[in-house]
Amino acid sequence: MMAGKGDKTPRPRSNQPPLPRPVQEHLGQKLRAQLHELGEKPKYLGDPMVPREFDPIIEKIEKKDRARRTAKIEEAGRQAVEAALTDFVNPKKADR
Repeated sequence: MMAGKGDKTPRPRSNQPPLPRPVQEHLGQKLRAQLHELGEKPKYLGDPMVPREFDPIIEKIEKKDRARRTAKIEEAGRQAVEAALTDFVNPKKADR
């Protein structure tokens, strides 16, 4: 059976914006504290404290954070190059 255009149903999206970063960090800290308190103690030095079930979620968050930081750095670089080229092409009259 061939898949048509209508076969893919979009996933519902929330109309609510994500929580502000400070709130996310606070809730994460509380969750980690609770997990640490209730979770198993490490069996050996270097044993991961976070259950492996969280690995995909953590990787997804880290990937988004890296992409956001990369985009921010690229934009700052673009603006710096644009400013430098503008100054080079249109030097100020005081420099002449």
